Amino acid sequence: MNEDIPNIHERVTAGRLLSTTAAQISDKLDTFCGWLLFGVGAAYALVLAHWAELQALVAPHTLQVSLRLLLSAIVVGIFQRWLAAMVAASFATAEKAGQLGSELAAQGTKLDFRIVFREMEKGLFYPAKWLARSSFKRAIGGDLAAGGRLAAYISQIQSWLALLLVGLVVVAVAVTVAGVKV
Repeated sequence: MNEDIPNIHERVTAGRLLSTTAAQISDKLDTFCGWLLFGVGAAYALVLAHWAELQALVAPHTLQVSLRLLLSAIVVGIFQRWLAAMVAASFATAEKAGQLGSELAAQGTKLDFRIVFREMEKGLFYPAKWLARSSFKRAIGGDLAAGGRLAAYISQIQSWLALLLVGLVVVAVAVTVAGVKV
């Protein structure tokens, strides 16, 4: 298969670098968003636990709007975390594939990747099956950086969701602060 694909090493290297970058970014964003939601959630839990003393300072409507914004941030956080899991799995799979490839090459074992990909696809549900099928077709066609690019695309979408999550949290806190009666 190597002789059929021009610049195979460059393509594999590009895919691995994209995958590694995406995994690093994704992990950092996921950790940050998790801590942000945890911290803000704890602060609002404290406010709600002491609501009897605080309701003279904050209008119930203000807190209701803030909590709706926080709920929206949590929903965005769930999608962000799902994408982080996809990127992490993609990175781990790429690393394991590299190890397996090296081991099989050292043993002189030749694989029919159409069969490997078909068997892998059988273990997936939709929509993961569609993504995998598309990636497998590209890999068989010689686009060995496709998996890394997909991980990079997903991590960029995750970045936008993280930005949206931060925006929602900031607006929720701002609404609460603006609604404090002084």
